Amino acid sequence: MRLPKLVVKGGRFAWWHGYVSWIHPLAEPLAARWGWATRLIRWPLPWLAPFRQKEIRVVREAGLGDVLMCTPGLRELKRRNPACHVTLYTHFQDLVAGLPFIDLVRPDAECPAGTIWLNYEKTIPPRRHLARIMGDHLGLAVRDVRPSCVIDAVERDRFRENWKNLPRPWVIIARRANQWTPNKDWPNGHWETLIDRLVSWCTIIEIGTGSFDRQPRPQPNYVDLVNRTTLTQLAAAIAAADRIIVPDSGPMHIAAAVGTPAVVIYGGYIDPVCTGYPGNVDLYSPVECAPCWLRSPCPYSKKCLHQITPDQVEAALNQGWSASQHRLPHVNGTVTMIRSVHRC
Repeated sequence: MRLPKLVVKGGRFAWWHGYVSWIHPLAEPLAARWGWATRLIRWPLPWLAPFRQKEIRVVREAGLGDVLMCTPGLRELKRRNPACHVTLYTHFQDLVAGLPFIDLVRPDAECPAGTIWLNYEKTIPPRRHLARIMGDHLGLAVRDVRPSCVIDAVERDRFRENWKNLPRPWVIIARRANQWTPNKDWPNGHWETLIDRLVSWCTIIEIGTGSFDRQPRPQPNYVDLVNRTTLTQLAAAIAAADRIIVPDSGPMHIAAAVGTPAVVIYGGYIDPVCTGYPGNVDLYSPVECAPCWLRSPCPYSKKCLHQITPDQVEAALNQGWSASQHRLPHVNGTVTMIRSVHRC
C-alpha cells in the first residue's frame, strides 16, 4: 500500500513542479496591469499563497524607495495572518527594524536560498502601483500603498528646535534621485532658479549625497544638509519639515510614510500611478516617449523634465501651503490633502 501512495505523492509533486516552472512565468507580464490574474495563475489553490504560511522570508535589495514599497504588502500580510513570522532581508535596516508587522530584519547579504524576492522589474513598464505588484508575490491584494518606516523622534524634534526661528514653511529639497536613474533629475539650472525664488519667502533645507554644482548661499534661511546626515537623520529631517520637493526617489517614499506632503518632479521617466501617494502634487510630462524607464542617456535631452518650469513647481508648493493654512483636517495626527496630478 505504501508504494502506490508514494507514486501518487510523487506525481503530485511533479505536476506542481511543472506548473511552477512553466505556468508561473506567464504571471509576470500580467502583473503590470491585473493583480487578480497574476495571483490566480500563481496560486490556483488559494490556501497555498505565501501569506498563509507560519513563517515567511522576503528580500529586497536595490534602492531605499523600493524597500519602503515592500512595507504595504508586509503590513497587509500581518493583518491577514497575525501569527506569521516575517523576516525581511534588506540593506536599509535602520528604517524598517522595529515596525510592528516585521518580526526580524537582517542584512540582505545573509539572505538564504528560497527567500521570496519582492520585485517588479519583470513587469516594466507597469500600469499599477509598484507596492501592489510586490504584494502579488505574497498572494495579497494591497489596497493601502502608503509605506511605513521608523523615525527617531529625538532627531526629528532636534531639527524642529534648530529651525524654529526660521520662516515657514520649512521646505526640504533633494536635487538628485540616485546614480542609477539620471533621467529622473531635473536640470540644475531650474533648481537654482527655484531656490532663488523660494528663499525669499520660506526656508530651504537641502539634502542629498554626492557632489554636484551648487551656488553658494549665505541666506540664513538656506540650510545645507548635503552629505551631512545619516539615513536615520535624513528620515527625521523629512518628518520635521512642512513640505518636500523631490524627484521620484527614496526621500519621496519617506515623506509619504511620515505624512509630509510632496511636490514630485516626475518628468517622463515613470508614470505617477506607479509610485504616487495621496497628498502629493505630481508634475508629470506625458510626452510621446513616456514613460521610458531609460537608464542610458536620454536621446531627447530630457525634454520631459525641461518643460517643467520653476514657475510650476513654486506654484504647486505655494498652493498646497496656502491651502493647508485654511484647512487642517487630521487623521491620526497627520495632515491629509487631496491628491492632484499636474500633467505638463
